[in-house]
Formats: sequence, structure tokens, C-alpha cells
Amino acid sequence: MQSFQYWARQSRRASFRILFVALVLAVAAISSVGVFSARIEAALVRDASQMLGGDLVIESKRNVDAAPWLSVLDKPEYASLKQAQSVVFPSVVPSERVDLLVSLKAVNNTYPLRGQMTVRNAQGQDEKVASGPPQGELWVDQGVLGSLDVQLGDEIQVGEITRPVTRVILVEPDRGGGFVNFAPRVMMNTADLGESKLLGLGSRATWRIYFTGAQPLVDQLITELTPQLTPVEEIETLENGRPEISNTLERANDFLAMAALIGTMVACVGIALVAHLFAKEQASELAVLKSLGYTPKRLLRMWVIGMGLLTLGAGVLGVALGWAAHWGLLALLAELVGVDLPLAGLYYLPMGILLSALLLFGFAAVPTWYALRAPAVAVIRHQTLKSSGGQLVLSVLFGVLTAIAVCLLIVNNVVLALLLFAGFVGTSLVFALLFWGLLKALAYFGRGRSSKGSNIAVFQSMSKRASTLVLQGVSLALGLAALLMLAVVQGDLIDRWQEAVPEDAPNRFVFNIQPDQVEGVQQTLNTASQNPVRLYPMVRGRLSAINGEIITAETFADERARNTVERELNLSFADTLPTHNTLAEGAWFDETQVKAEVSVEDGVAVRLGLAMGDKLTFDIAGTPLTVEITSIRELRWDSMEVNFFMVFPTEVLESFPQTWITSVSLQQDKAIPVSRELVRSYPNLTVLDTELVITQLRKILGQVGQAVQFVFLFTVAAGGLVVVACVMTGARVRTREAAIYRAMGASTAQLQRAAWLELSVLGALAGLVAAIAAQGLGWGVAHFVFEFEYFLSPMHIVAGVVAGAAVSVLFGAWSVNKVCRAPVMQTLRQATA
Repeated sequence: MQSFQYWARQSRRASFRILFVALVLAVAAISSVGVFSARIEAALVRDASQMLGGDLVIESKRNVDAAPWLSVLDKPEYASLKQAQSVVFPSVVPSERVDLLVSLKAVNNTYPLRGQMTVRNAQGQDEKVASGPPQGELWVDQGVLGSLDVQLGDEIQVGEITRPVTRVILVEPDRGGGFVNFAPRVMMNTADLGESKLLGLGSRATWRIYFTGAQPLVDQLITELTPQLTPVEEIETLENGRPEISNTLERANDFLAMAALIGTMVACVGIALVAHLFAKEQASELAVLKSLGYTPKRLLRMWVIGMGLLTLGAGVLGVALGWAAHWGLLALLAELVGVDLPLAGLYYLPMGILLSALLLFGFAAVPTWYALRAPAVAVIRHQTLKSSGGQLVLSVLFGVLTAIAVCLLIVNNVVLALLLFAGFVGTSLVFALLFWGLLKALAYFGRGRSSKGSNIAVFQSMSKRASTLVLQGVSLALGLAALLMLAVVQGDLIDRWQEAVPEDAPNRFVFNIQPDQVEGVQQTLNTASQNPVRLYPMVRGRLSAINGEIITAETFADERARNTVERELNLSFADTLPTHNTLAEGAWFDETQVKAEVSVEDGVAVRLGLAMGDKLTFDIAGTPLTVEITSIRELRWDSMEVNFFMVFPTEVLESFPQTWITSVSLQQDKAIPVSRELVRSYPNLTVLDTELVITQLRKILGQVGQAVQFVFLFTVAAGGLVVVACVMTGARVRTREAAIYRAMGASTAQLQRAAWLELSVLGALAGLVAAIAAQGLGWGVAHFVFEFEYFLSPMHIVAGVVAGAAVSVLFGAWSVNKVCRAPVMQTLRQATA
């Protein structure tokens, strides 16, 4: 009972409450992302077969209707297997209002084999259906209706056919990730696909065949089909199916986890400061209890009880706050998630309590142990607990190990945990140097003026407490920098990239052009364009070997290299070097002799480790083609022109199946009419407006960016708590200074104004450091990744300064007001005691 009474009194201390809030914030930041991730994982497990669309799916980048392995399905033992088919590809739906880029999906009558679709009918009722749209109807996403300004029952044009829209798609079980699936969906029946003439030879599409049946039979089919599949075909099962869904969500979750980790690390700084302060405040009371006969074991038992209650309370409240916050993440990422998620169980509650215990033990154990072991007489004489060098070393050691353990708990990877911790420490040190320099500059400014105004006193006083203020400023700057960096990457970089693109750069891409349509398309575009339009042939092929050695994704460690060899590349042929290409090595093709050679883009050459003279083997429609690298080209990817990784001599590649592609610059008043004329004359064409791509990119970045910013609010709050903790830690010095000033005639109001000015300057400097870091990141990405000029944005700097000052004053005002109002005589007597 005495232990509970003792801790009931301690809970009224400001340091105890700040320690509790810091623990709650750390647990809440991790819990919000943890609960979100747990629900995503539970949904992936629950809906694995639905997201896959069946028990087994064969996906191909080529039309599967003539695939040799289809004969296997004619065997009697596979007669009981159910089958369905779909094909997905990008297309443009024209209307009087806008030409809309959509993801068109054609399905047969047995789709879906697993799960159900949820649609809304013309009466506004939601209904679950076991099959896709019947022949003669279109089902669309809600966004299609708004973009095209149509309603259910209205007709829209898809290729050469016009069909009514009869349902709005609410849930599509097997909808994947990938860019094409982020575009609004239009779904049709495969019976209408041929009449629409949307798919031609060489069209870029994804065909899928779904199977369901007894698991032994499915396993047998997998075993029999695997050796017969080509490199552009792959088998997806419940174990490995829909990696693009899990990868997309996993990457979003990684960003959220890192955001939560930064917030937790900043909260750890506050926990360490306040735990040390709380232990020092308790030292005198513990000394009194020792003099009254309390044994060390009894005192230790009291502290264990108190810390246990603190751990339990902070863990439960932190998980509850994290649970509430994860709904915000779900709302921001609703379109990215795209499925109903099961509720998370209570298993994350023990994890939150464990995290709370780990943080409290790691940062409070050492100062608490020294407070319990300190001689009562020494503490009573000095009226406080003196820190030793050994205590500082142990505190730092325990703190570092605890921070690494938290990183490991979040990312579950030792190497990544160490890298994240090292990155946090390195960034903090850079921020500290910047902040220290700004403080010294302010101090120099103060000494250099003869005025005796309060500003000078504040600047000089801040310089004397530079080490404490650097800690405050860095903690606050970390949270603000994260928010500003996201704002720069999410919006500003895209704006600057668009500004860097020349005004006469192509603004429309036209692809899926069939060979017999080349002349007509070129004539139409030349009539509308100010400059001659060049069309480029495009042949799809997969790189299968380098210098005679078979390559796979596992051959390369670099992810971009793996992606290059996993997919089919767009190959082209030309007699002359494209105008926006320059030769870095070698010479262009000699027209006087036919040679099996290829010109390679320098970036892909570096990724794959290619050099002049290397022999490359491509699989083109099942036919191998081996060529020698005779030149390496540099491209301007920001030119918005059509570019290719691999360009061959015309004689080498022209005999293979091909489509054509072009880019064109159209005046704003001609762009829409010309696009409509092309689509109506050649329904299989896809006319892509680059603005649509950028808008879609903004949408995706916006969803993930807002969710990450939401989590970073915990970081800002934790930074504010560090400000409070630092003010409380230096309260004795501040109180003594305030008492001296008041004894010399300063009023409480003057001291409060000076304190608020100090907090404002502190926050403004933190915001300035954050803005500099964000702008530096923006410049680095623009210069080294996008290769365009990037200039500082005054608005981001102003926003950082204002936000930093506001947060600092908001969190620190209460603490400094208490310092300014302390009784003068009592403070001076305690200082001289």
C-alpha cells in the first residue's frame, strides 16, 4: 500500500508525466504502423486465393491462346479443373470532356473462380456477384463516371465498339498493383474484345489463366507445366502469388515503419533526459527514506512496482492511441490497399507493453540504480544527486543498445537495424553542427551590438547553454525536416521537373500502331504537329544470355538489373542515330554491310556490366537472336522523346513481329481533337497524355506521402517533448538566472517575453535547419537523379521557420512560465545553500 501511495504522489510531478507521455508517444508511433501492417498481412493471408483469382494462375506477356502447353489441359485427369481467363492492358476512352487513360480488363463468363465482385447497380444498391460483366455491358470504377461525366446507363466508346455502363465496381478480388492497375478500371467481357479491335499484333498486355480444383491435382499440373513455360510466362500460386500487391504494400509499410522509427528515436531522447531528471529529483526523497530505515531491497521493490505500473499504463495507452491512429493511415491509403481488412487481434497489446518496458529499462535503469545506491548523507548535504563519469558511460551504453534493439524490433533485420541507427546518429550529428553554427552566429551578433535590449541578453544566454539547446533543436528539426522533405519530393520536385521540360517537348505518346497503320498515323500527326513526326518500330524481346551464359534475375544483385532481365524489353531498329542520342563508345552501324550488332544505352550497360564486344542473346517470340555490342549510347530521358535500351540495324530485326510508337508535340487546342481523330480512326491505338501520367504519379505519391507525414506527426510531438524535457533539465539554472534578473529589477512579464523569444528563436533555427536539409535533399535528387536545375524554395524555408517557432513555443511556454514565476528569495537561498 505504501508503494502505491508513494507513486501516487510521484505521478503529480511534471517529470513523471512527461516521461509517461514520451513512452506513450513512442509506443503509439510503432503501434499505429504495427497494427496497420498486421491487418494488411492478415488480409493477404485471408484473401490469398481471392487476390490470386484461383488456386493457380499462369501469367503471360504474350497471348496464351496458342501456347504449346495448352495441350496438357486436354488430358482426362484435368477435366475437373475449373478455368477462367482475363487480359489487362492500358487504353484510352474518348469523350467530349476528356480522353481518359484507363486500365481495361476483359474477362470471360467464369471469372472470378475465387471470391466475388462487389458492384453497385443503377438503383444505388451494392451487390455481390459471382461473375464479371456479360457480353454487351461495361463495368467501371467510380472515378470513370466522374472523369467522363457519364452515369450508369450511358454509353462509352471502347475501341471500335460502344457499350452501356451498367455497374460500378466496388471490389475486384484479384486486382493487382503495378502502374496499369492504378489507372481507373473498365471491365468488359472477352466476347466483345475481338469486335473492339483493341488488341493487335505485339500489343502490350498481360494474359492470365486461372485454375481451381483439388490441391493434389493443382500440384500435379504445376509439376507438368513448369518445364514447358517460356521466360515470359510464370506460375503464381497461393505461396508466391501477386507479388506486386505484397511488394507495393510492403514498400509503403517500409516508409511508414521508418517514419515511426524516427519518431521513436526522438522520443527516446526525451525519455533519457526526463528519466535522468526524475531520478535526480527522487534522490533526496530516497535518502530520507533510507534514513528512516528503508532497506535497499525494499526501495528497489518500490521502484519495480512503480516502473511496472508506468510501463503497463504507457503500453496500454500507447497501443490504444496507435490503434486510433492506424485508422488515419487506412483512410489515407484506402485506394492503395483496395480491400476490406480484418480487425487486428489483441496480440499487439503485449508487444506495446514490451516496447514500453524496453524503453523504460534501457533509459531509466542506470540513473535509477545510481539513485538507489547513493549514500543518504551525501545526497542530503548536496540536496541533489551528482552524476559521475561512470554513470554517463553506462547511460550512453544502455541507451545505444536500447535504440538498436528498438530498430531491430521494428525492421527485424540486424544489418538494416544497425544501418538505420547509424543513419539516425549521422543525421543528428550533421544537424547538431548546423545548429551549433547558427547559435554561435547569433552569439556573435549579440556581442557585436552595443544595445542592452532583451534580444542581446537572450542571444548571449542561449550561447551559454548551447549544448542543451542543440539537443532541443536537433530533436525538433528531425521531425520538421521529415515533413518538409516529403513535401519537396511529393510536389516540388515534380513541379520543377515539369518546368525543366522544354515547351516544345512531346506531350502525347501514341503506341500500339500496327505496321499497316504507320503511314496514316504519321500523315495525321504531321498535319497537326509543328515539327515532322518520326515513328519508331518496337519489337518485344527478353535478354536471355550474355556472352553465352544464361542469365536470370538471380544473376544480379542490383534490383534494377533484376527487373531488366525479368521482363521483356522494347527493342527497336534504325539506320541512323536518333537525334536525341549521342554515342559514348564505338561507332554507328555501317549501312554497307549487314552485321548482327546492337547499340546499348549506357545506363543499362552499367547495370548489367556490359562492355563493347560482349555478345547478347535475346529471345524474340521464341526465336533466339545473338548480337554483338558495337556502340554504347547516352540518352536524354527528360527529352520526352521515344527512347530504347537496345537499337539494332534494320536488317537484323525488321523480320520479327512489331508495333510502332511515336511521341509528338501538339498545341493545346489541337491535342484533344487530334487524339480523338486517331482513336476513332484506329481504335487499337493508345494515345497517352503525359499530364495523365504525372497526375497519376502525383496521386500515388500523395497517398503514401500523406500517410508517412501523418506518422511523422509523432516525430514532431516527440521533438516538442524533448524541448520540454530540456527546459525542465535546465530549470535550476534558468530559475537562478531569473531570480537574479528579478532581484535586479526585471519584471515577470519581461522575463516571460525573453523566454518566449528564446523558444521562438530556438524553434525558428530548428525549422531553418530542417528546411536546409529538405532543400538539400531536393537539390541532390534533382541534380543526380533527374539531372535538372533545382532552386531553393523560399516558401519551404518560411514554412520551416514558422512551424519550428510555433511548435517550440507551444511545448515550452508552460515550463518557462513556471521558471519565471519562482519566488526570488527562496531560489537564491537554495542556490547558496
